[in-house]
Amino acid sequence: MLRKFDYSWHFLKKSLWIVIPCLGIGMAEHRIDHQRCANLVINIAGDPGTNFLDQRAILLLATENGGAPLTGARLKEINLADVEQRISRNKLIKKCQVFRDLKGNIVVNVDQERPLARWINSAPVGEWHSAEGHYLNEEGQVFPLSDSYSARTLLLSGSYLSKIERLDPESPLMEMIRFLDQDPFWKAQVTEMNIDGQGEISLLTLLGDQRVVFGSAEDYRKKLEKVRLFYEHVLSQDWGRYSKIVVKFQDQIVCE
Repeated sequence: MLRKFDYSWHFLKKSLWIVIPCLGIGMAEHRIDHQRCANLVINIAGDPGTNFLDQRAILLLATENGGAPLTGARLKEINLADVEQRISRNKLIKKCQVFRDLKGNIVVNVDQERPLARWINSAPVGEWHSAEGHYLNEEGQVFPLSDSYSARTLLLSGSYLSKIERLDPESPLMEMIRFLDQDPFWKAQVTEMNIDGQGEISLLTLLGDQRVVFGSAEDYRKKLEKVRLFYEHVLSQDWGRYSKIVVKFQDQIVCE
């Protein structure tokens, strides 16, 4: 009988460890359901240098421009999935999560898109149409320009990207764009990448203001290394000596 009693007591203690927390959570949930939203807590993450959206912009998205206020509304009547969907419709937002905390707040966590490059439509004479264009993210997807903020990033031009909504993230072109963004030397040196309708690339540089005729993005690391060696051994004494450098041909550099 004693052994049976000990077994029952141990079973009861283990059950209490499960039941009591569940009761506590249930009571807290019941209390929160009848509570009103105390505040909207907005956290915006992403590249520290990117400011596409501020807290006011997120607030307007969450409340449908103030038409569906959240502060003061009963928490159980707020559809968090609907709020999340309203915010996520903005193409400048990469990811959004909406939940409520134990203090009665609605918490909105937002990740902004990170621009890897910016495509700008240009006329034949090279003039930019600033109202047109889009950004390109690290996954090769495009997203719209912002009315309030312009990110400093690699400029893309040419007809190749005018009608493309997504680039293959594993393609040589995307790998090259990522490399130009990550390498300190080339990030500072290359100001613009022009890609024509056939995917042929030309780079415009800062020092010397040269046009580098690159060809396709295949073997881009070898081609960039050829240009860098040419800079060090030929142009380092006179950056304005040539205006055009052609590296599209194997094992040779043609200059004008």
